[in-house]
Amino acid sequence: MDLAKPKTLAALEAIIELESFSQYEVWKKAGTSFGTAHYLVNFLQEKHVISKTGKKYTILTWPGLLALFAAYRTFPKPLATYHLAISVEAAKDFLTEKKFTYCLTSAWKYYDDYLRDPTIHVYSPTGGNAQNAMQELSQLAKGTTIINVYPQDIPIQPTKKKEVLLTSFSRTLLDMYSSNYAYGTDNWIKKKAEQWQQA
Repeated sequence: MDLAKPKTLAALEAIIELESFSQYEVWKKAGTSFGTAHYLVNFLQEKHVISKTGKKYTILTWPGLLALFAAYRTFPKPLATYHLAISVEAAKDFLTEKKFTYCLTSAWKYYDDYLRDPTIHVYSPTGGNAQNAMQELSQLAKGTTIINVYPQDIPIQPTKKKEVLLTSFSRTLLDMYSSNYAYGTDNWIKKKAEQWQQA
């Protein structure tokens, strides 16, 4: 089972968001086939990253689950890297207007306290606007604000927070773990472990 295939990934994201779940709940939340949810849950149980208690499954090990995904997908290299004379706030306005989607640490800061990464990471827009938007970026004056633009190797469904388009929580977590930024999730995973100990 390839965890990086879009339908399987949708079910995996549902599992991450639910944390405690039935196969039916994964199927309903993911909007994929019940067969995909069923096979994924069984696969994860065989890999000992989830377990069943009563009628519900729960995640046994967050690092184990995330590392399992990372075994199937390596985050893509940037399509382009820009060094621009533009403020972070002005970059945010431009990137949002042009339908770029914040990802990696740029999205993660909206979900968890994290040592800020000065580089801006975004997924490229899809469709005909992408090339024009990247052309506009390349024509801006050179400076010290770094923007990395990545291809959508796996399609995304952006969410909006504080007027910014960004990857969903579950997709951001998976992206971080399948990239060089996995260390950025350590604080969140530690908090999850502390919650389990208190439960």
